[in-house]
Amino acid sequence: MVVSDASGMITACNPAFVKLLGRVEKEIVGRKLKSLIDENPVDKHETPHPIIAATTGSAEKQDTDPFTPHNQTIVCKNGNLTLPVSHIPIKSKDGAADNTLTIIYIIQANTVQQAQTEFVSTVSHELRTPLTSIKGFADTILRAGDRLDLSQQRRYVGIIKDQADRLTRLVEDLLAVSRLESKRMQLTIRAIDLNGAIQRVHRNLSDKAKDHRIVIKVPAGLPPVWADADRLEQILTNLVDNAIKYSPPKTTVTVTALDNSEMVEFSVSDQGVGIPQEHLGQIFTKFSRLDNPLVRQTEGTGLGLYITRSLVLALGGQIKVASSGTGTVFTVQLPAATLEEQAARGRD
Repeated sequence: MVVSDASGMITACNPAFVKLLGRVEKEIVGRKLKSLIDENPVDKHETPHPIIAATTGSAEKQDTDPFTPHNQTIVCKNGNLTLPVSHIPIKSKDGAADNTLTIIYIIQANTVQQAQTEFVSTVSHELRTPLTSIKGFADTILRAGDRLDLSQQRRYVGIIKDQADRLTRLVEDLLAVSRLESKRMQLTIRAIDLNGAIQRVHRNLSDKAKDHRIVIKVPAGLPPVWADADRLEQILTNLVDNAIKYSPPKTTVTVTALDNSEMVEFSVSDQGVGIPQEHLGQIFTKFSRLDNPLVRQTEGTGLGLYITRSLVLALGGQIKVASSGTGTVFTVQLPAATLEEQAARGRD
């Protein structure tokens, strides 16, 4: 359990929360609640745990009760956890909600086992698609290779390579998910020049972006961010790559940044078909892909945005998405590394 004030600052927590985060109490009290518990539900449409459902009443009540627990991301010291969370206002005598009691529910082992089973089932399905193509075209080459002309052979080998590359990307994403969820993701936090990271990502994606226009708007004097250099570039790469893949050729992808008080904010916007409002709450979940023609013709694992969001939260930041029929904007906030804070951390 955690208590926070009207500004969202943590004022107290119980030993169970300290243990869950793998931190000491002085690292928690005085921090913003949203830096440790993501305020956005992972999936607003998930089925509540049976024990939690019993305490919150009927399904109709759960749909309308603002206190109903929803799966949210807990930012632990060595990784992230997804657990049901409730935020309950603590009202004063005059009826004002001056403080908030946040309750994190520890899921029972059988629910974790069910989630693992569903994950393995989904992964098996995702692996089967490229493996079927690889096996099918390899069998064709072995069985009828002498009857195929050179162009057919090259095309079949090209398909095998493309599917092997797809399989490699999926395995790499699965390893990243495993490291994030098992708290084995190692982070080296230091002051990073955001503009330099954006420029490197732009160069690395230049081949993919040859049919798009990339516009970068970073103001002079922007403070660096506290981040892990590799993970920051992974976040930027995932967002810019998605903007390229899911917007039509000859459109513009824009990367902007600004100084937002104690945070540095950057946005990646595209001119694609947009994301329906009813799906915005689901795009950060594992294996989530929208069902529209542009997405169907673009290969992907459905893990990129889940990984991106997990990395942002692990770095103490926040990520938001806004979309309309003319495009989508992903906005990330990360802690700013001001000169004063750099000096303070140097003394520590």
